[in-house]
Amino acid sequence: MGIDWFAFLTVAIVSLIGACFVVTVYSIGLRFWSAADTRAGKFTVKDDGTIGPATVGFPHPSNVTAAVRWFRALSVACFVVCGAAVLYGIYLIVPQFH
Repeated sequence: MGIDWFAFLTVAIVSLIGACFVVTVYSIGLRFWSAADTRAGKFTVKDDGTIGPATVGFPHPSNVTAAVRWFRALSVACFVVCGAAVLYGIYLIVPQFH
């Protein structure tokens, strides 16, 4: 009985690429969500370059622009892609599912 090193290496590389993909897409989704909050006026960029809470308060929902809606939609799409990738991985691991 021996170890199929090519199959082992294939699984290791695919799992590494898959993990990097999920982390990257999730972080892009978080960045879109943060950009939507900043454009909606929940956060402001200070003079020294740091981001802090808005001093005026949260804007009225009617002031939300199309860019905020697009950033929210893109962030939700990124989160859905991550969830689908995780569920597909679980599907591949659990033999009762196929």
